Amino acid sequence: FSRMADEEGAPPPRLMTFVSEHQLADARRARGARVDDGTAQRDRSLYEILKENKDKKDAEFNERFKHRPPKALDEDEMEFLEKIETSKREYERQMAEDEEEQLRSFKAALASQSSIVHEIKEVPSPTPKNQEQESVVKGQGRERRRPLGMIVKAKPQAKKAKVE
Repeated sequence: FSRMADEEGAPPPRLMTFVSEHQLADARRARGARVDDGTAQRDRSLYEILKENKDKKDAEFNERFKHRPPKALDEDEMEFLEKIETSKREYERQMAEDEEEQLRSFKAALASQSSIVHEIKEVPSPTPKNQEQESVVKGQGRERRRPLGMIVKAKPQAKKAKVE
C-alpha cells in the first residue's frame, strides 16, 4: 500500500481529515453561524421558531388568494346542505313533540293524583264532635294531637336542584 503511494507521488490516503481551530473560525466567519452545527445559540424555543415559520407561510397563502372571489356552491353541494337542514329541522320538531307529550302525561298524572286527594273528604266520625278521640302524630321532634276522623293533605314540594 505504501509502495503505490510512493510510486504515484501522491500522499497516503487519510481516513479522517482534521481541521484546526483557526480554520474552523474562518469557515464560521465566511458562512455565518448555524444552529445545526451548534455554532449559534438558540435564543428562542422551537415552538416560537415553528410558529413564526407557519405564520409566514399563512401570510403568503392569504396574500396569494386574497383577491379571488369565493367559489360558488354547485347543485350537489346545495342539495346536500338542504338535506342536512331539513333533517335538523325534523329532529328538532320531533324532540319538541316528545317533550310536549311527556309534559302532557306528567300534568295528567299530577291532575289524577290531586283529584284522588280531593275526592277523599273528611270522613264523618262515628262519635259526636265533643267526644272525638285524638291520635298522636309525631313529626319533626314534637307531638301533635289530631282527631281520628280528620285526613291531612300534604302539598307536594318542589324538588331542589343539586348544586355541583
